[in-house]
Amino acid sequence: MTVSFSCFHVPKQCEALLRDGLHKTLTFENHGRKLELKMPELLPTHLEEIIRTLKLQQQDYLQKLRTNDVIDLVNEAVHKWLDPQYELRQFADQWLPVITGYDPEMTRLFLQSYLRQFRKEKLQRMVDEDFSNPLVLDEFRPRQSGGLFRAYGPALATHVFSGNVPALPLWSLTAGLLVKSATLGKISSSEPLFPVLFAKTLQEIEPKLGETMAMVWWKGGDEALELASFSKSEAVIAYGGDETIEAIKQRIPSRTRFITHGHKVSFGVITNECLVGANAWKTAKLAALDASWFDQQGCLSPHVFYVERGGKYSPKDFAQMLANEMANFQSKHPRAPLTKEEHHAILKKRASLEFESYSNQGIHLLKSEQGTNWTVVLRESFDKETEIFPFSPLNRFVTVIAVDELQQVKEHVKQMKGYIQTVGIGCSPQRFYDLIEMLGECGVNRMCALGSMPQPQPGWHHDGRFHLADLVHFCDVEASLEYQMDTFDPYRD
Repeated sequence: MTVSFSCFHVPKQCEALLRDGLHKTLTFENHGRKLELKMPELLPTHLEEIIRTLKLQQQDYLQKLRTNDVIDLVNEAVHKWLDPQYELRQFADQWLPVITGYDPEMTRLFLQSYLRQFRKEKLQRMVDEDFSNPLVLDEFRPRQSGGLFRAYGPALATHVFSGNVPALPLWSLTAGLLVKSATLGKISSSEPLFPVLFAKTLQEIEPKLGETMAMVWWKGGDEALELASFSKSEAVIAYGGDETIEAIKQRIPSRTRFITHGHKVSFGVITNECLVGANAWKTAKLAALDASWFDQQGCLSPHVFYVERGGKYSPKDFAQMLANEMANFQSKHPRAPLTKEEHHAILKKRASLEFESYSNQGIHLLKSEQGTNWTVVLRESFDKETEIFPFSPLNRFVTVIAVDELQQVKEHVKQMKGYIQTVGIGCSPQRFYDLIEMLGECGVNRMCALGSMPQPQPGWHHDGRFHLADLVHFCDVEASLEYQMDTFDPYRD
């Protein structure tokens, strides 16, 4: 049986524009089920009218809300989604695995954990992290140096979403709402469903808020539509590969703020104190979670684990433990089906490593016996001057590199500075500060515990930047005006 769903969200008064026009149908088939998502094919005139409506709604409604009012509305939507009986949550649980190919139970568990990051107290932390006085988003506030200041979000922000991980657009969508911007979301062909469903939830809770959002699809690179969108946006937030980001950049007017989240890589670091007794198996299980969750498709997923020698278990022992734990994860949460290109990339990489191992006894290949479900490569030594960072072909393919001391990691990743997103760390308290200082000098954006790499905490500085403050512009009222206006006070004696 095939299920069809109209996958878009626009203000109510714009729906008639799109009802009778052409539609694009994206078809997804996985886990024995088939879904057709129907999306209107936009014309520039459609988009211009949608944008006009969004800006009016932002001016008449959204910008007049207090930030805490916005937080309460998003919090209510999140609590609806945390209820497994909520209709749209059930629809997402049923069809996101069909769209992405990911294991249904893994997707369900991720959503349940991920959505908790957007509850009221977490959203308040996001705001507090970026603004010393969060009330500056609502009104002019005193500055310590004298005078007043206020922060204003863009009237309209266009979000170019990626679809490699389900529900990922919620970060960007929430950021725009917290600074009271109308939202134009360009949904991804890979996973267009979640942003539309969440927008519909917000509309259920507060119809006026739903009128400040549009979630629509167009083919990337459509010059007419992108010029219509970008030229009328005060901010464009784009997720994607370097080529995608560069292509968008060419169409962004100089006056429009362009915030990019392009290609990044992540890795793990494990000290020898973690490879003692039962902790060694625990460490391997946590590393396997990081390397397996959503098949390494996100920038937060590790390509490499650097493992320090000197523990009760060697890096070679750890690689075998990691392989066992990745096999266990595969049995519980099977990897998504691969394209022919993805399958060939893994086979090619495996063959290259097997050939290299004939002349290098320090390379060991551990792999799933049937198919390409998981791969662990052990490099017992490396030349930090000549060997480059071993990028993974993804889809649960990870390299373990043995090091004598952790300072070697700094040398090995120095050519990656500016591209390192997250480092998952397993270490003792005695090593903690030296390790984070060393990694901070490498240009790392985020450090976290092993096992939590795919799930950042609220308020993290994505790509090393402010999450909300990058979106706003500040207006300063200098103290000189305060002093001068008293001279014109008609009630002054």
